[in-house]
Amino acid sequence: MNLEHGTLNAVDSRVEARNAVLAASAHVAFGYGMGLVGVLTVMPLLLRELGAGKVLIGVAWGIAAAGWFVLEVPAMFYLGGGPRGKRFLCLWSFCTVVPPYLAVGAAVYLLGAGRPTLCLVLVLLLITFRWLGEGASYPFWDDWLARLFSKRMRGRALGMIAAGIALGGAVAAPTAGLIERKVPFPLNYALLFVGSGILFGLMLTVLYRVREPAPPVLKDPLTPRDMLGLFGQSLREANYRRYLAGRILLTFGGGAVGFYALHFTSPDGGGLSDSTVITLGVCLTLSQAVGSYLLGHLGDRSGHKASIVVGAGAQVLSVAVAYLGQGLWAATVAFALLGVAFSASWSSHLNMLYETCPHDSRVAHLTVSNGVLSPFLVLVPLGTGLLMDAVGVRAVIGLTIIPAVLGVAWMIFAVREPRTVGLLKGAGLNHDSTTGTT
Repeated sequence: MNLEHGTLNAVDSRVEARNAVLAASAHVAFGYGMGLVGVLTVMPLLLRELGAGKVLIGVAWGIAAAGWFVLEVPAMFYLGGGPRGKRFLCLWSFCTVVPPYLAVGAAVYLLGAGRPTLCLVLVLLLITFRWLGEGASYPFWDDWLARLFSKRMRGRALGMIAAGIALGGAVAAPTAGLIERKVPFPLNYALLFVGSGILFGLMLTVLYRVREPAPPVLKDPLTPRDMLGLFGQSLREANYRRYLAGRILLTFGGGAVGFYALHFTSPDGGGLSDSTVITLGVCLTLSQAVGSYLLGHLGDRSGHKASIVVGAGAQVLSVAVAYLGQGLWAATVAFALLGVAFSASWSSHLNMLYETCPHDSRVAHLTVSNGVLSPFLVLVPLGTGLLMDAVGVRAVIGLTIIPAVLGVAWMIFAVREPRTVGLLKGAGLNHDSTTGTT
């Protein structure tokens, strides 16, 4: 083994509970900030206001969806592949999120009305820097979160964090809708981005108070050859490869969700106002808040595959409602079901990755996972936008139901619950990273 995992004093349940509350509270601010500039509501409408077409909006959605992952492999080599503590992670995230969002606010306010094309270019560059920059630290953040909680409560803890994000987003949606409606352009969008930057700073301040375990000790430094060997060890696990194939199918099935705002504000979708669609983001975030904890609890009890299947099924239903329905009721139901799907997309899938890791380095396992998925997360929204330009938004939404249904079936019949597979190779399913026990 290359790692000795840190502990939280034999996993003091009170410390775990305190950490869960602090982390969830911090992520309320995170969700509020994310909701003010929502990638499914505010961002596409801002880009349209600046003159972007469907292809550029698809590119932006792809950047937001996959930007977390693109630089993970280079960052792992640059940062050494070892675990990182809260001091490093909070400083890194502050520098890669807060200044870019403040700069977007300034660019929109100063250039949005007079020089929209230049403003569009700057906005795309800044959000690319934001997603790529913070995304480089993503596996280290996930490994850090895993070290805070024992396996017995990790699903619930991550569910609480995801619920905190969603609750913050639930407050943000009507706030953003009100600002978009009452404040003239470009000040409205500028205020949303500046407010988001401030809330991210608050989130990191609260998160810094979390009590972290002693960092895992690297017995031997991980060389690039070691890291490549760990990548290969992950990819040799058949059930893990089947799981990644299911994720790819679901990614194709989710290509249309980034266009919900455009669809429901168009005549085909019911012609809702921009502010109404932004406000309906509360349906997404409230259902995500409830679903996150419930699916985390289900995963702790029954395994996280079950939670993933529930979330994937909600994704299918959401896309079907968006395709078949029209107007306020359809948008409400589609966003609410999408919230359930999103509640599984982070905590349930993250726990699945923790439990399919066949070796000691979760950072390497998370990195190779995201490295495999990121090209699809970038290219699928771009391809969806191109296809929508050719045949129409509603028709393409209907087409995405096919891979979504296939993804659900694949997860049910082809992927095995990791807790039944019996991996006995270090820090995967059977090695509890917090307690050091199997």
